[in-house]
Amino acid sequence: MQNCDITNNHLKDVIDNLRTYLEKEEETPADLVLKFVFELKVSNLLIPAIQEEDAFSFERLESDEDDDSYIPLFTDIEEYKSHVTEDLGYEPLTFDFDTYKELVMENDFEGIVINVESNSMPVDKDFLNNMLFDVDTVEDEDYEAYGPEKLKEIFETATNDSLLEFIRDEENNADIEKLYVELSNSTLLNLTVSDDPLDEFAQDGIIDADDIDGFNLCCFEDDNIRFGAVFTDRQSINKLLEADTELCYYGQVTVLSALFEYILRNDMDGIIINPATDDYFITRDDILPQASGIEVIIDDPSLENAIKYSFEL
Repeated sequence: MQNCDITNNHLKDVIDNLRTYLEKEEETPADLVLKFVFELKVSNLLIPAIQEEDAFSFERLESDEDDDSYIPLFTDIEEYKSHVTEDLGYEPLTFDFDTYKELVMENDFEGIVINVESNSMPVDKDFLNNMLFDVDTVEDEDYEAYGPEKLKEIFETATNDSLLEFIRDEENNADIEKLYVELSNSTLLNLTVSDDPLDEFAQDGIIDADDIDGFNLCCFEDDNIRFGAVFTDRQSINKLLEADTELCYYGQVTVLSALFEYILRNDMDGIIINPATDDYFITRDDILPQASGIEVIIDDPSLENAIKYSFEL
């Protein structure tokens, strides 16, 4: 069965909180509704479907009270199996949430129902239609994307002194807006990881993603908290790797918006800056507004190719 590792635990927590208000018929706090919208937008919900070369079909729920139809979606494989039996012939597939919105609108469904057999959450098409999806942004075309040699130079020389000063000052802990400014003005680093050495693919210390079918982002887990890591400089990376030689690590210049997107869509808990030294944690809630379609951090467009290359350490 496919997609057995899909989770949407943060969305499930928000749904549980929403249901508390709905069941008591109390007014739902606006910030909780907004968080629900953001989590929906980065969700990887499962749909019972059959996908063939030229056809796509999926289960539909019919209302007992009227002729309305809904699309059943599930946060994880356990929720999926509680409703879908193998004899129906469906497979658990997953799509971006805007695809589910389009299915509702284009096929005249009344909405979706998440986790129909447990703490179910119906979402009608009016709500879906009014959700804030990605907005059009004006692209700055007056720049030249850095090539691999320049990116390697940036990786070797990055310092980010201003960000370091900010995260080491406890008075700044609650100033999320200033943190966004500091992140936007920084050029951070991250690690990619491989079970086997990739050095044979390196040319002048540079590994091209196309030569190895893509990179695996190095992530960490501690007491069921899963997070990505970024570093302010090479020295911070070296400090971490002193304690871990089991895997093969490579360096990369970070595209923060892409990293935020990865964290959110993979149901992770946040990002840590300089693990093993500064241990500055940025929570999922802090980066979740990136899902609003309005950038909370602004990348240097010249770094757009950074995710295509990793460097020997």
